[in-house]
Amino acid sequence: MYEGMFLLDSNRFAADPDGVQGQVKGLLDRVGASIVASRSWQEGKLCYPIEGHRKGLYFLACFKMDGSQMIELNRLCKLNDTVLRQLVIRHPKVIFDAMVEALTSHDGALHSPEQRPDPRDPRANYGERERVPEGVEEER
Repeated sequence: MYEGMFLLDSNRFAADPDGVQGQVKGLLDRVGASIVASRSWQEGKLCYPIEGHRKGLYFLACFKMDGSQMIELNRLCKLNDTVLRQLVIRHPKVIFDAMVEALTSHDGALHSPEQRPDPRDPRANYGERERVPEGVEEER
């Protein structure tokens, strides 16, 4: 069970997002990986230029594959012009399951069952502060 972070050419992703995601998924398919969850993560300026690129898009994927295929996956990523860098981490099942749940949840944040907001609670809107009744001073 692996988590892969792929740094992609953001210009190519902007021109054809489905095609670029398909390329990464195709690389994983070629090594026999089964993708459990994936999504684009963040696009932004890089700390230093990589192969002349100053911006990149991070694409995160959780997948299962035979560990002996890791060398082939690294080789395929180096040969692909869209993938600028990649990092693959092996996870135990507990962490892998938490990552998959976080990727498939609507906000992408990690929550323990006790911390998950109740969707029926009107204060469950993320980032919204609880309203203080008029005449009551807010403690700081």
